[in-house]
Amino acid sequence: MPWSLPILMAMAALGCASPKFAYDVDPAFQARSYATMAPDPRKDRILIREGMRPLNPELHLRAVCAELEGRKYRSAPAAEADLWVAVYVLTGGRPDGGGNHGAKGSPRSGGGEGHRGGGRGGPDGGGDPAGGRDGGSKGNFVVIVQIQDRRSGLQVWQGEANLDHREKGSDGRPLSIEAAVHQLLQPLPARP
Repeated sequence: MPWSLPILMAMAALGCASPKFAYDVDPAFQARSYATMAPDPRKDRILIREGMRPLNPELHLRAVCAELEGRKYRSAPAAEADLWVAVYVLTGGRPDGGGNHGAKGSPRSGGGEGHRGGGRGGPDGGGDPAGGRDGGSKGNFVVIVQIQDRRSGLQVWQGEANLDHREKGSDGRPLSIEAAVHQLLQPLPARP
């Protein structure tokens, strides 16, 4: 059947065009039990994945906090917040997301490498995440959001998005940090 090859190729292209999401949710998590949130104040944590390097998550963290505020979680000082929010951004894995599973938070000292300019670029905000001068691979980004109950210290929700720099939003433009975070947090229930 000569027409089946183009259909299979189109289906494969569509499968690669959208972010891949994974979630780990505590079955006891109930949004109504939590009213406030704050960025996780602990600076001694990092996620390590083979073949990937951390980027500064500050822009993503701001986007996550704004999204949570839009879902009726109020910002509070870290010592008083019900939930602590941690965001990790990694780059350098295979574009198909392979080989990037099973990492856990690990202690570290000091800060990770950073980036500026809308979540793209190398350690100083420049560079090409698609394999240019900063040595990155084909522009695969992994964004991980972890939400912990501050009192118990237990993780109640985690979402992970594997993003490819070639992905486009519904408007045909590259996917923004805010759009990626919005998609990633869709399953997280809003406060009543």
